[in-house]
Amino acid sequence: MNEIIEIAAIRVIGGNIEGYQTLIKPSVPIPPFTTDIHGITDEMVADSRSIEEVLPEFLEFSKGYDWVAHNSKFDVGFVVFGMHQAKIDFFDTEVYCSCKLSRKLVKGSENHKLSTLAKFFDVGLENHHRALDDTLACLKIFAQTLRKVQKDKEFKEGHLMNILDFKKTLEVDIPAKVKGIQKYLENQTAIEIKYKGGSMKGQFRPIRPVSLLPLPQGNVLYAHCLNSDLYKSFSLKKITEYREIPENEEKK
Repeated sequence: MNEIIEIAAIRVIGGNIEGYQTLIKPSVPIPPFTTDIHGITDEMVADSRSIEEVLPEFLEFSKGYDWVAHNSKFDVGFVVFGMHQAKIDFFDTEVYCSCKLSRKLVKGSENHKLSTLAKFFDVGLENHHRALDDTLACLKIFAQTLRKVQKDKEFKEGHLMNILDFKKTLEVDIPAKVKGIQKYLENQTAIEIKYKGGSMKGQFRPIRPVSLLPLPQGNVLYAHCLNSDLYKSFSLKKITEYREIPENEEKK
């Protein structure tokens, strides 16, 4: 599923908190494996508005404030792609990543997934993968992590980009050698890719592709790495080869 079907934000103004949340009706039916993750069904979004209607409203709510998200490269990538599609003007907003900052400052947590950090900081997360619940947990985790900041340069470790950086990224340009990966996105079919970089440089690694995203530093394949059980971004330019995984060898 490569469309936004729920979006949420929490705006903090002084001591006041304002929330925004809405379901979005996608252009295609929601696949069962997507519903298994967050519980959102076609029936739930049947009367919801389209992303074309919702996105300007969401941006108006969040414009003028710094953005924070957990693994924000992924979330912001979808929002920015929608802005390009709708020809919405880009604006000056800094983007921070609570996951990136926690990797630098939080010691002792098993990993830096949102759910794991929520347990580590004793932050409630009853409906994981629902937008508003995840957003509130992200806010609390980011606040807890900021308490560990002792120098300005440590805080800057959480900075990811500015929305204006996306202005030049007009489309997802897929190199000819990896165009065939697109067919595996619809059902998130596991494949193996050979990648220039990382701990498995030059070796095939199993992944489950999630989406193609336009990012300022170059377009990427966002995927679930089946070796590390982490979601990672792979530069399309650095993917040198891909192949299907035989069903009896696919990692669950």
